[in-house]
Amino acid sequence: MKILMRRFLMIFLSVVCLSSCGSPDREEQAAPHAFNENILRFDVAAPITSIDPSEIRASGSSLIYPLLFSYLCVPDENGELQPDLAQNWFYDPETFTWTIELRPDAFFHNRLPVTSTDIFYSMETVLKNVCPNLFESIAHIIPASDTVIKIRLLKNDHSFLKKIWDMEILCSLDKANIDYYHFPLGSGPFRFQSRDGEKQVILTANPDYYKGRPLLDGVVFYYQPDKEKSWARLLAGETDIAQEISPKNYEMIKSYEDAFYFDHYTLEYYTILLYNTHDPLFVDPNVRRALTHAIDRQYIVDHILKGYGAVAVGPMGVDSPFHHQDVQPILCEPEEAVRLLKAAGWRYDGNNRHMVKNGRRFEFTLLILKGAQVEKAVSRFIQLCLSDIGVTVRVRTVSMDEMYEKYNRNSAFQAVLTEFAGVYTRPEYLLELWTSADSKPSEAGGFEHPEVTRILNMAMQAHDPALKKQYLNQADVLILSLQPGTFLFHKTVLDVMSKRFDLTHFSLFHEGIHRLRHAMLARD
Repeated sequence: MKILMRRFLMIFLSVVCLSSCGSPDREEQAAPHAFNENILRFDVAAPITSIDPSEIRASGSSLIYPLLFSYLCVPDENGELQPDLAQNWFYDPETFTWTIELRPDAFFHNRLPVTSTDIFYSMETVLKNVCPNLFESIAHIIPASDTVIKIRLLKNDHSFLKKIWDMEILCSLDKANIDYYHFPLGSGPFRFQSRDGEKQVILTANPDYYKGRPLLDGVVFYYQPDKEKSWARLLAGETDIAQEISPKNYEMIKSYEDAFYFDHYTLEYYTILLYNTHDPLFVDPNVRRALTHAIDRQYIVDHILKGYGAVAVGPMGVDSPFHHQDVQPILCEPEEAVRLLKAAGWRYDGNNRHMVKNGRRFEFTLLILKGAQVEKAVSRFIQLCLSDIGVTVRVRTVSMDEMYEKYNRNSAFQAVLTEFAGVYTRPEYLLELWTSADSKPSEAGGFEHPEVTRILNMAMQAHDPALKKQYLNQADVLILSLQPGTFLFHKTVLDVMSKRFDLTHFSLFHEGIHRLRHAMLARD
């Protein structure tokens, strides 16, 4: 779930204020805007689409989920699970069964109680759609009573609850009547009030929240794709939270430590130049490897990211426990790139400017996200690097929905600049990303390879952690050798929050956003 940025702040705020005042409930909708100082304002870098956790992950909506919905349990600052809807849980390793006891005083925003049937329903929708391979590790789900649910697994897994904690709990009884775009429903600390298309969503405090009404009166989410603009809005007091501030602003941190909380970290997501391996241009792994040799990824980190990043090492991610320690990033070697292309049948034309084969130039279209300034700079640099070896790249900007639709479980593209999650706690994700199953193509542009599929399935079936790690190490080496995409970099990013509010621990990870319910106006 990571992302985008840029310009004209006063006009933007005026337009948003005006656009929120045209609905029938005018006074109520306008109230949580900028008129009430106890409203937390949150800039998100991706469009806010449907707020349906069973369908939508790659959008600004995912940042709303932790405040609108509840979870079985939530990790604390040390990563230890703490009760949320679940007040107790027990795992029986003999029968591979988790028994989870729910608190009896939790209600959805429509006043229906949260029961074990809702947990069952959420597993059948959210978990099954978002992480089907993890869902397939479940043998039976049994609502034993309104407040007790039993989950029997197919194999021993002491960490199963940690893998599913971020599954949002949906209301099962009223599902047919819930419009997750115009009026989503959860049981979290804030309730949905209104939205202005993909630009803005307003939440208000839930007075009936089972852990007590939040001290905040509400939260307003603004879609702001320009990170520099978000930084300017922060400095002007026009927003309270901004994500992934641009690298050139990092040096200003010390000057603003009294005014803002900062969270500085390396993303577990990596940016990848993903190729459509079904396209004749990219069928040959050596051609894909050649393109990687031509791109100076260290230059991207040093100059475009201003040193705030790390060169990606492969599909597992930097510092992943499943990354093979002997695997190193592929070096930038343009001469080797040319050699590999020539070995694949490509030759320079008469002017020594373009690679051609069978009368066709090597040229392709690269999709990038509209408004993403860092990605725009990276795509321009990729154009230059590949132009140096005779390959032409046409860059096309598209919306998030269009980009996702073209490459996710689809091959309606040639190349795309996107982000994938590294593997740190949930190796089942690799099956979704790099293998096809049940007639569904893989999420990574339909990439498939029989040996990758075999090794990953063996890893998922392994009971011994050491054996599982061994298989995952093998998969790491194999996928990297096949180069389904050029693994570019991990960003080192900076999230910022105004100290207009007091908060014990600030982070914009899923669990950190959930903890924003504890924020309170700072005393003068």
